[in-house]
Amino acid sequence: MISTKRNKTNSVIATTTSSSLHSQTLSSAEAISNNDDLLIEILFCLPVKSLLKFKSVSKHWLSLISSPNFSLRRSLICKQVSGLFVRRPNTQEYDFINLDSNPSCAPFKTLSFGDSQSAIRVLQSCNGLLLCSSLQANSTNRNRIHNYFICNPTTKQYTTLPQLPTGNGVFRDYHGVNLAFDPSKSPHYKVIGVRNCACSQGHYQIDVYSTKTKTWRPSVSTSVASTGVNFRLGVFWNSAILWISYWRNSLYFDVDEEKLQEMPMPPIPDGWDERRVRYFGEARGHLHFLEVYSPCTALFNVYEMERDYSRWFVKYRVDLRIVATAFPKMVRTYLDPGNLHYYAFSILSVVLEENDEDSYLVVHLPKKAVQYNFKDMTFKKLHDFAPNPVPFNIEDESTLEFGWFDAFQYTESLSFV
Repeated sequence: MISTKRNKTNSVIATTTSSSLHSQTLSSAEAISNNDDLLIEILFCLPVKSLLKFKSVSKHWLSLISSPNFSLRRSLICKQVSGLFVRRPNTQEYDFINLDSNPSCAPFKTLSFGDSQSAIRVLQSCNGLLLCSSLQANSTNRNRIHNYFICNPTTKQYTTLPQLPTGNGVFRDYHGVNLAFDPSKSPHYKVIGVRNCACSQGHYQIDVYSTKTKTWRPSVSTSVASTGVNFRLGVFWNSAILWISYWRNSLYFDVDEEKLQEMPMPPIPDGWDERRVRYFGEARGHLHFLEVYSPCTALFNVYEMERDYSRWFVKYRVDLRIVATAFPKMVRTYLDPGNLHYYAFSILSVVLEENDEDSYLVVHLPKKAVQYNFKDMTFKKLHDFAPNPVPFNIEDESTLEFGWFDAFQYTESLSFV
């Protein structure tokens, strides 16, 4: 009898305990669901793909995750580059180099927006958004009219920008269009267009599009530009669009103040007519520049710009000779010590991690991409490129298909377009 009573008592206690735990679990879940601040902190820790799925949990969750404030706050926490899009030559396809510790599928292989039948080209990547363009179907060589798009490859959303202002008798053709977007400051972005002056070489008009007004307007800044400036390859950094010059000082346009100013550059070595730029880009709020003149092209410095644009300083020193030992196709078949293309490589990206000791270069070698760690000079293969359907030279196995201007950073983002 005593044993039977004990068993009944234990059963009652177990049932009561289980019920109590269940009630506590429900109570905790309700407490979280009823506390937006706590729920948001938990959601911040989730990857974007999970957040996109959780939008369907309830209207309340949809409202929280879709809020511009949520996207703004999350951008302050998550700045990791997940991969690189690389534009394949002579095709409409893009390769995706995965840089994430948890590899995922490529966000896209080709791009198509609406009814556009033209090839879509990525022009620039800026904090999770892509600036893209295509030619209108009725465009001719004498009247090449481009359509421009802003795309979020994570959410698959895109928007078509209004047509650029038509050229007048003074300022005509556009030399470049660039995107300026800082999600840590505002959900709005600007697009900057630069066109030249037909009557005076070196004079440029800058036009600005803003998502606040949704219209193009001429900037208050019209100035004389340095010669040799490439306005197509703009980089957004420090609230400004920067353009590299191959001959003199470069330029930057402060998108808030709308001021065009010169940016100093390292001197070009004696005996050279122009810069040998191998990389120019932004990473985690830092601007980097790389050029190679040494007869041994595997030895070079990575420069970083001061925030006040006062000077470049050496941030990293790189030695790729050990990489060439592991990948001998990196060594040119014509062993001329005086030839500056002795080693076959191009720089696709500088990637800064939260811990600077983990920061690295993404280097393109013939048929592959590797990761080169700045701190300990270790390296590993990241990606094998498929053969190009239209090869440059079948006999040349050291051909490089991509340069730094062909690679675009991919950062997961919830930003609206």
